[in-house]
Amino acid sequence: MAKDNEIKAAIKKGNQIITDFQQHSSGRLNLWTSIVTLNRNYIITVEAQKRVGTGITTAIVCHLPFDQYSVDDYLAILMGLQQEWDIPVLCHAFSRRRLANLRHQYGSRIIRDDIVRRYR
Repeated sequence: MAKDNEIKAAIKKGNQIITDFQQHSSGRLNLWTSIVTLNRNYIITVEAQKRVGTGITTAIVCHLPFDQYSVDDYLAILMGLQQEWDIPVLCHAFSRRRLANLRHQYGSRIIRDDIVRRYR
């Protein structure tokens, strides 16, 4: 649904947010993704796990409205950010079948579901 230039613009803006976030945080970065049906948005968040202690800080990278972005657009943006930063993507928003397909395509080091499995 989204045009290529819209996808590239979303990746560029996301990279700017992650760059700023990284400058003001410490710890290992992860991308965290969810699909919120209540407000009809795909959400991509960056998180940093502190090196000392158990704290996690986060920043929202982008909200992608359902009516402007398809699931394929969402995945293109998500994986564009992942490739730029070479960081894992923590997913709990996908079905087990979708997770298995993404792991097969990108590898289990990149596509993770360490947090919670929400759908079966």
